[in-house]
Amino acid sequence: MNYSVSEIEELNQVCSDLRDGKTATPVTIRNFLWWFDTQRRTPARVQYIDEELARLGIRTVPNYHDIWVDTPITFELIADHKDEAASKESTTNADGSMSKEEDIPERTAADPSFRIGKIPSANIAPVYVSPNANLAEAITLMLARNFSQLPVMTTERDVKGVISWASIGARGLGAKQGSLVQHFMDEHYEIPLSASLFSGIQIILEHNYVLIRASDRKICGIVTSNDIAFQFEEISTPFLLISEVENSLRHIISKKLSISDIKDSCSPEYLPAEFSDVAELTFGNYVKILENPVNWSKIGLSLERNVFCSELMAINAIRNDVMHFDPDPLKVEDLEKLRNVAKLLNRLREIRAY
Repeated sequence: MNYSVSEIEELNQVCSDLRDGKTATPVTIRNFLWWFDTQRRTPARVQYIDEELARLGIRTVPNYHDIWVDTPITFELIADHKDEAASKESTTNADGSMSKEEDIPERTAADPSFRIGKIPSANIAPVYVSPNANLAEAITLMLARNFSQLPVMTTERDVKGVISWASIGARGLGAKQGSLVQHFMDEHYEIPLSASLFSGIQIILEHNYVLIRASDRKICGIVTSNDIAFQFEEISTPFLLISEVENSLRHIISKKLSISDIKDSCSPEYLPAEFSDVAELTFGNYVKILENPVNWSKIGLSLERNVFCSELMAINAIRNDVMHFDPDPLKVEDLEKLRNVAKLLNRLREIRAY
C-alpha cells in the first residue's frame, strides 16, 4: 500500500510508528505546533495542520485545537479508530433490549466556546488534604503556599469538600466540633475540563474557586478568581494597547490633516468608499496616509517616516492576528512591540508633539 508522506519529519515518524503497530510518543501541543513552525493556533495554521493530519490519516488524542497548550497529546490512525468503534460488542440491557457502548462525541473545531481547560491551573493537579487530617495541617499548607482554599479528598477522584479561610472562620464562631479538616469543610463545586469558561465564572465569583474534573474522572486542577483575573488581563491587554495606538493615530491625522489633504494624497483604493470622516478610516488607511511624504511633512513629527511606518505595519499585522480571536496568547515579542509603540505615541502626546 502506498502511504502519503509529509514534509514534516516528525509527522512521518508518527505515521511510521502507528503503521508498525507502535504507540506514538506523546508530545505537548506547544511542541507539536513547533513542528509546523508556529507558536499559535491561528485559523490559517490550524487549517493547514488539520489538512496535513487528514491527508496522512491520523488524528491527535485529545484534539489539539483548544485545550491548554502544554497538554500532552498522542496520535492514532483514523481508520483504526473507526474499526475499533465498529467492533464494539452490543450488550443486553436489564429490559432485554440491546445497547451499544457509545463514545462521547468529540466537539468539533467549529465550536467557538472558550474552554476552561485552556487555563493553565485547570491542568495542574491540586494539592489536597484528607478529611481526617488535623486542621493545623491544612492551615499550614494554606499559609505556606498562599492558598485561600484546599480540596478535601481521599483519592484523586473522590472529593469530600473544600476547606477555606471562610469555612474555618465561620465554624470558629460556633460550638467547638472537633479539630479535623472534616469538621471545617464546605460542600465543593466542580465543572468538567471541557466546560465553557463562562459556565464556571459564576461559581468562581460566588465561591472564589471551582474544581476541574478530567474525562478520566480525576480532579485535574482548580481555577480561582486570581486565575480568571490573570486570564482576562492576558486576553484584554492586546485589545487595549491596539485601541491606544489607533486612537493616537486618529487624533494625529484628524488634528493635522484635512479630508482634502487625505483625499489628494491617497489613491481611492486606499480609502473607504465615499470617505468623509477620519473616524471611517481603518488601521491600514492610517499607514497609507502617513507613508505619503506630503502628509508626513504637514504632520510635523520629528521622526524618520519610513521607520515609523514600518513599525505601524508590524502593528497592523499583530492587530489582524488579535482580531481573529486565536485561542493562544500573543507571542511575547509581539506584545512588547505593541507596548513600545503605544508608549511612543503617548510620549509624543505628553511633549505636545501633536
